[in-house]
Amino acid sequence: MLSQQEYYILTFETNADVMYAEKQIQEHFAITIMPVPGEFHSGCGLAIRFLDPDETSILTFCRTLPLHGTLYKMQTRRENGRRPFEKLLSF
Repeated sequence: MLSQQEYYILTFETNADVMYAEKQIQEHFAITIMPVPGEFHSGCGLAIRFLDPDETSILTFCRTLPLHGTLYKMQTRRENGRRPFEKLLSF
């Protein structure tokens, strides 16, 4: 179960991929568009943040997207000035 100190973000290489994914994902999950956190890089600088805490559903859905992206679990707390994160899936 996801705590309020963790969230999922999905990054892409292009703005077109972010916009396409946003249309697909918002039919199934509550999401928001955000800048890519400084802890890692994305080609376009935008990410999709899932407001839904259901990791299993998010992983299952992301595997069906016809795009290339990366899903991360991000911490809200900082350690040594950076937020820890875990790469969950590249597709």
